[in-house]
Order: sequence, then structure tokens, then C-alpha cells
Amino acid sequence: MPGGRRGLVAPQNTFLENIIRRSNSQPDSSFLLANAQIVDYPIVYCNESFCKISGYNRAEVMQKSCRCAFMFGELTDKETISRVDHVLEHQLYDQFEILLYKKNSKYSML
Repeated sequence: MPGGRRGLVAPQNTFLENIIRRSNSQPDSSFLLANAQIVDYPIVYCNESFCKISGYNRAEVMQKSCRCAFMFGELTDKETISRVDHVLEHQLYDQFEILLYKKNSKYSML
């Protein structure tokens, strides 16, 4: 029955829409959303601010891992990369700074 299935999906979509709407109203907010129910947590959304800061367009970012390994560079700290991996694998909360590179190979603290 199509109606029953839609009822299961709608609350999640509403939640994501609320996050996107609230964050887009803050001009300095740059973020990604990833699906934590799929292996390697693929990115399912990135806002326009993220695209401007990183130099990547949405099509280049979508479905890549939220680890953002495509943005690692020679000065990205290996220990911090390990912390990112550990936090994601063990579903923990942590906060840290990581040096990520823009598409044009210049680095940016994100």
C-alpha cells in the first residue's frame, strides 16, 4: 500500500528539510549531510556555502564518503584522519579541526 510507505519516509524528509532550511538561513553556515545508515556514510546533501568554499559543485560531492578523503592533502594531519575514521566507525561524538584542500589544491580550514 503506497500510503503506508510514504508515512514512514515523510518524517525523515521533514527533519532533513528543517535542517537545510535553518542552516541556509545562516549565511556563514557551510555543511554536508550524510546517510549514516549506508556503509561509508555517503554525502546526500551539501549546501551552496560548502560549494563556494570548497570549489566543488554538488555533483562532484554527492555520494562521496563524508570522510571527505577527496579533500585531503599533503598537510592534512594523519592523526586527525585516524580520529575521523575512529569516530565514524564507533559512532562517537568528537570535535576537531582538520585541514582540507579546496578543489584548486589550496587548503582551507573547514
